[in-house]
Amino acid sequence: QNPMQSFFEKHSIALDTSQPSIRHLQDLIRHRTPVAIQVVGIGELEGTLHWQDGSYLALSQAEGRPLTLINRSAASTIRALG
Repeated sequence: QNPMQSFFEKHSIALDTSQPSIRHLQDLIRHRTPVAIQVVGIGELEGTLHWQDGSYLALSQAEGRPLTLINRSAASTIRALG
């Protein structure tokens, strides 16, 4: 184990694209479908998903605003609005 490895490198999680949920989210990203994400402790956030990785979902809530990163474990529901 390399002592210079970052926390994220040690704990990266590969996406299993054989999983239906991963493929569905990829379709939402590809088609830029508006979504509503229920986030534990925050409430509902709306926008479009830009990418996903093993730990986070990147949500664009408005043009010109920075992406909102949502920890996958905090997202209780994701539903398409379009």
